[in-house]
Amino acid sequence: MFKLRFNNKEEEVFERLTYTTELIGEAVKILQSEMEYVRRGSYDQIPTHLIKIKSLHEKAEIIREEILSTLYGEAFLPDFKESMVMLTQALFNTLSSVKDAARALGSRKIDPKCMNVLAEMLNTYLALVNEATVKIHELSRYLSSDMEAALKIGREIQAMEREGDDIKDALLQRLYEIEKEVDIISILQMKDIILFIDDILDSLEDATLSIEVFYATLKA
Repeated sequence: MFKLRFNNKEEEVFERLTYTTELIGEAVKILQSEMEYVRRGSYDQIPTHLIKIKSLHEKAEIIREEILSTLYGEAFLPDFKESMVMLTQALFNTLSSVKDAARALGSRKIDPKCMNVLAEMLNTYLALVNEATVKIHELSRYLSSDMEAALKIGREIQAMEREGDDIKDALLQRLYEIEKEVDIISILQMKDIILFIDDILDSLEDATLSIEVFYATLKA
């Protein structure tokens, strides 16, 4: 088991990163709820969902600035600083993608047939994203105590990202199959939603890669 000792400032960075992963988890749950409302054709609550996610994104932006201020304002080792900046940005990008997906989902009413055809796969896709956010939160809690455990969880997230790519491809293929049966704006809107969900998993994968970079520099 590969363990490290960190000072108070480093622990402070880890705590803020963990809090960011909590915000991501909350936002994804709201996105799942929004998807369910859209599937049922109930758009009344969508503005509330968007406001909640925007609020979480703003909190994450404040935390990101606090982390970066700490990293650049204190005497950290260059490798630690570089990897933590990468991780901070990757987590913030994750929440930005959640916000983008929610905004695309609620921007206009989607053709009901489009939702009915894709609903099951979309629910599977978001369930996978939710599972990955649970994993990234777990990973963040291991950063200060057990890097090998964090790396193991990171590899699980990477496997989820690859699984997500398969779901994304299946969704896009099915979307194009119904292109002539659904209005073109709904097709384009749904494509954006799918790609933004893909961006969520991509950013989570980027977060795990920053941990691998940090671990590699420590072992060198």
